[in-house]
Amino acid sequence: MAGNEINVLSTDELRAPTLAEFVRERRGRATSANPAGLTRKQLAEATHASLGYIAKIEQGEALNPGPAVLDSLATVLELDTAERIHLYHLAQQRPGAPNPRPLRQDEEAAAAVRTMLDALLPHLAAALDDGWRIVDCNTAFDEALPGLARDGHVLRWMFTDPRARIVVEEWEREARLMVGRFRAYAADAPDRDGIDRVLRELGEQPDFRRLWSVGHVRIGRSDPTFTLRNPRTASVFDVRVQRYRGTAPGPAYQLFIGLVESPK
Repeated sequence: MAGNEINVLSTDELRAPTLAEFVRERRGRATSANPAGLTRKQLAEATHASLGYIAKIEQGEALNPGPAVLDSLATVLELDTAERIHLYHLAQQRPGAPNPRPLRQDEEAAAAVRTMLDALLPHLAAALDDGWRIVDCNTAFDEALPGLARDGHVLRWMFTDPRARIVVEEWEREARLMVGRFRAYAADAPDRDGIDRVLRELGEQPDFRRLWSVGHVRIGRSDPTFTLRNPRTASVFDVRVQRYRGTAPGPAYQLFIGLVESPK
């Protein structure tokens, strides 16, 4: 009996997901505005697309709708973040950033992040928001970069806390890299007021003003090695920097990991 059931199930060939199948299936699902799902005509009217074009999408003839059509489909079909990204990928498009809510230290999701940070000990680990602010860190990070977690802002700490020049062994190199990365970030940052506040504050620091005036731009770092000096023992050690983004859906954050190598 069981063997026969397996044979019957194996005759249905599994296929990779397609845009046509995904839109057809999601159109039939209940939404807050349409508890019985939508007809093709209703979907066309709600998305301000022609009935013929929606038909082409659902029949697999229109494979690469543009962002405007995809955004309308995602809104009308009430897709969540993961489904919206999936819709874009099926259309071979790159989804625009939806400006997700940043992670906050006092929320439930932060507890899971903290558990992850502690699990990475003895390596340095911290969660940052997109504004270069520390949300949380483990003890290894806090001890290696004293004062950074309390200050909160990475760039401000680098230029205003005297301890930064003690523990960051190649301060000039790292400061130049950091300023270049901040310039790249500032070009597309949603919080323009926040950028202006940082620039006003750090504009009073001669070294920041000097490096900023050069105008160089950096995205990422070509050398993952970050050399530090232990503030208690004065021993020099390297960490290999890795950065990841928190996976959607959920609050947005960046994960900084510094893999500790043997002291020099």
